[in-house]
Amino acid sequence: MSRHLTIALTLVVACALPHAIHAQAPKDKDATPAFGVIRGPSFLQARTQTLQWLKDAKADDGTLKKAEEIWKPDTDRTLVDRVAETLALGDKDAAALIEKLRDPEIPAPTEVPALLKDTNKPIFVRANLALYFAKQMTQRRVNDEALAALAAVRPEQVIDPASYYFFKAVAEDKLLMKREGLQSVERLLTSVADVPERYTVVAKLMKEEMSKWDDKDLGDIARRMEEVEGRLDLARGGPKTQQKEKDILDRLKKEIEEIEQQMQQMQQQQAQSSQPRDPRSTDPLKESKIAGGAGAGNVERKRLLQNLEVWGKMPEKDRIKALEAISKEYPPQFREPIEGYLKDLARTAGKK
Repeated sequence: MSRHLTIALTLVVACALPHAIHAQAPKDKDATPAFGVIRGPSFLQARTQTLQWLKDAKADDGTLKKAEEIWKPDTDRTLVDRVAETLALGDKDAAALIEKLRDPEIPAPTEVPALLKDTNKPIFVRANLALYFAKQMTQRRVNDEALAALAAVRPEQVIDPASYYFFKAVAEDKLLMKREGLQSVERLLTSVADVPERYTVVAKLMKEEMSKWDDKDLGDIARRMEEVEGRLDLARGGPKTQQKEKDILDRLKKEIEEIEQQMQQMQQQQAQSSQPRDPRSTDPLKESKIAGGAGAGNVERKRLLQNLEVWGKMPEKDRIKALEAISKEYPPQFREPIEGYLKDLARTAGKK
């Protein structure tokens, strides 16, 4: 993922896009939404629905006054936050969960909280807590649990369908789920009414970036490294992360082996070109050059090959040094895995 897109995602997820709400009542929305388009409630509708839930929960006058403060139009809160904070006033279990989610000292959960699966709770409570949970988790890069929470509810059940699809797309993007991520972005852009502009801008950036992903190029390795780095930052080094690390190292090893093979081919071509030319040859150009186009995934290899034209003439220890030079030309996130491979290679060479 590009640095600019990463920064944009971080800012939008962290801010969760506060709605521009003014003291006057917003205009009424169309009574009949377009076919196939999800339209969330207006601010006034969301306020009325949430406060009615609180009254039905037998809240006292003091609690209702606190809720009124939460729903003041001039406060800089999102709909998702307003609903969650109101739920905390009327449901002690919701209050405990929200307190934990907001405390940076408490480790991120490694599974979806049981409260979000409790069918004894009204769907209004479960769905909107799931959306709030997903918002908090994507902000902390806990994307597996964010997706699992959203999968348990439908966008039509939450107070803000645009946020549902946005946080879903962010989590899928971070988990390299290209097909699912593009689908979520497309639904956000085409199937939800009144999507905030900042969501739209970032969603289009994600769509453009994900559309270019190729699981066979070096960029895919870099993205996978970023994902593993996020897991390790969260102290999640279990079997799933270890398998992902192994897959990355296998990919790097394969890349280096392919470079070695191409260097050997180059050496053979050089040896052939130094021999007397066969008078029967009809295409000396093909015999003296290595074939190769500028297709996807080849640019990085070509750049590496250009730096190692004499590879085939090198002793083993010099080849190791050359591979070290290759590792320096990779982006920083490539270096540690490559260095590990080089150490293994050096130990193997030392035993010969």
